[in-house]
Amino acid sequence: MSDKRRTFAVIDGNSLMHRAFHAVPPTMNAPDGRPTNAIFGFLNMFLKMIDAFNPDGVVVAFDKGKPRVRMEMLPQYKAQRPPMDPDLHAQFPMIKELLGALNVPILQSEGWEGDDILGTMARLGEEAGCDMLLVTGDRDMYQLVTEHVNVVSTRKGLSDVAIMTPESVDDLYHGITPALVPDFYGLKGDTSDNIPGVPGIGPKKASALIAQYGSLDEVIAHADEVKGKMGENLRAHIDDALLSRKVATIRTDAPVELDFDETSFPAFSADEVSAALGTLGITAMQNRFLALIGGEGGAAAASSVFEI
Repeated sequence: MSDKRRTFAVIDGNSLMHRAFHAVPPTMNAPDGRPTNAIFGFLNMFLKMIDAFNPDGVVVAFDKGKPRVRMEMLPQYKAQRPPMDPDLHAQFPMIKELLGALNVPILQSEGWEGDDILGTMARLGEEAGCDMLLVTGDRDMYQLVTEHVNVVSTRKGLSDVAIMTPESVDDLYHGITPALVPDFYGLKGDTSDNIPGVPGIGPKKASALIAQYGSLDEVIAHADEVKGKMGENLRAHIDDALLSRKVATIRTDAPVELDFDETSFPAFSADEVSAALGTLGITAMQNRFLALIGGEGGAAAASSVFEI
């Protein structure tokens, strides 16, 4: 990425909170007894991202309400997912308060998923001449990758990440470019989101078909050439494949906006952040945050922090 362009990180708040909740033991609590393990893990990953990429600005996107935008296309979308753990649910208002103390903008809109907000920010940021880093654990986000939009793909916290460029997406999926990722999901589906795809077609077969014919539309146009049970399933589930592609396509028109010129990081006050961390009983990270604005002792504090 060019040094002349400003770099913005857009964090998928739901994705990182879920990963943090399952990575950090559920033994951490605020002085008032509220659980804080997901917040602690989120902040640790947040700080690692800042250390690694030194972005000029940071925003965090969250889901809000039911994913109405996709449920209107596919009523059973994510219907099989169990309810959120109450201890994780309780930490979302707390992390939002803490992000407020850090002066980090929060982007959310009723009925829209964080994925679509990341997609919208990627488009708006690129149009504004910025380099965009999308920090998420969701692989369907690879469709957003361009020369100036990279996905920081979290696997285990931020200690194991992949920086996804157009070339690395192509390499990972054996010929599937970012633009073809929705076509790929159209064929293989996504069990975690209840997206059907075509029965019997997994990732390898999906990438092979798209590599052979060039796109989902061309696979469908040549469906009569696909032999055996796979061909039968494909011909019987063309509508499912097209719907699955539509549902898997990240929207870039969510009703959110950001003034990139007026957004920067760090832009917080030491007193506010110290008070917010103290309320949650997460004082081990205080010096790491203060070091970002010229405070003391960041390196010493880092050594005592739980590694995710």
